[in-house]
Amino acid sequence: MTTMYYSRARDRALQKIREPRAGMWVVTQGAGPRELDRLSKDFNLDRDNLEDAADIYEAPRVEVKDDAVYIYTRYCHPEGAEIATEPLLIVYTPEHVITVVRAQSNILSRLTHDELEFVTTQKTKLLLHILSEVNRSYEGQLNKASKQILRIRGQIRSVRLSTREFLNIIELEEDLNEFLSALQPQALLYHSLLGGRYLRLYEDDRDIIEDIERSTTELTEQLRGRLRTLGNMRSAYDAIATTNLNNTFKRLTSIAIFLTIPTIIGGFWGMNMALPFMHWHYAFAGILGLIFVLEAAAVWLFRRQDWL
Repeated sequence: MTTMYYSRARDRALQKIREPRAGMWVVTQGAGPRELDRLSKDFNLDRDNLEDAADIYEAPRVEVKDDAVYIYTRYCHPEGAEIATEPLLIVYTPEHVITVVRAQSNILSRLTHDELEFVTTQKTKLLLHILSEVNRSYEGQLNKASKQILRIRGQIRSVRLSTREFLNIIELEEDLNEFLSALQPQALLYHSLLGGRYLRLYEDDRDIIEDIERSTTELTEQLRGRLRTLGNMRSAYDAIATTNLNNTFKRLTSIAIFLTIPTIIGGFWGMNMALPFMHWHYAFAGILGLIFVLEAAAVWLFRRQDWL
C-alpha cells in the first residue's frame, strides 16, 4: 500500500494527499511487484534498486543513480517469521522522499501519525528522522533483551533453568548477532552520509547524523556486551548441566552397588548345595543382619569419600 504525505513550514500538520506534489513523502509498505512498478513509473526510479528493497537479506548500503540516492538500511523487526530484522529503503530525490518497506510494520508509525515535529518539504531532516526511528527500534528491543537476560541469569543462580530457557538463550543470542550484523554496516553508512557526497548537509544536519552515528556505535557496544553475557551464561549452564549429570551418574552407580551386596549374598546362600548355617534356625535373620551391616558400611564409606 502506498500513501502520500505532505506538510510544510507554514502548515506543519501532516496530511494525506492524492495527487503528487513537490516536497511530499511517499510511504510504501508491503511492497509487491505492482507497487514497485508504479513507483518506478511515477517517480522515474530504477526498478532493480526498488526490487532490492523487497529482498529480506538486503544489506545496508548507499547507491546513487539518476539524481536519486538509494539508502538501504535495516530496522529491528523481531516478530518476523524468518529473521529478526527487515530491510527499509529510503529514496532521496530532488523533489521527494520515498520509503519502501518490504513488510507491514509500525517502524514509521510515529512519523505517519504526526507524533514528531517535522515537515516533508525539509527532505534531509525527514530522512534523518527516519534513520533515528531505525535506531530507536533497536534500542527498544535491546532493553527487552536486557531484562530477559537478567531474568534467565537469576534462574541460573537458583539452578531452575529448564531446557526451554536454554533454547531461549540460543534464540536470543541469534537475534542479537543479527542486530549486530545489521548495525555494523549502518555505522559505515552514516559515516558516508557525513562526507556530504550524497546529501547536501547543513551544520544542524551534520550534528543529527553524528548523534545517530554515535547512537549506533553505543548500540553496537551494548550488543557485544549482551552477547558476552549470554556466552558466559551458556557456559555456566553447560557447567551446571554437566555437574548435575555427573551427580546423577554417581547416585545411580551407588544405588547399583548397594543393590549388588544383597544380590551376591542372596545368590551365594541360595545355591542348591550344603552351605554354612543351613540348619540354623535363625539363618535367614542372620543373613538379613549381615546384609544390613554391609549396606551400612558401604553407605558410610561412600559418604566419607564424597561419592554420594
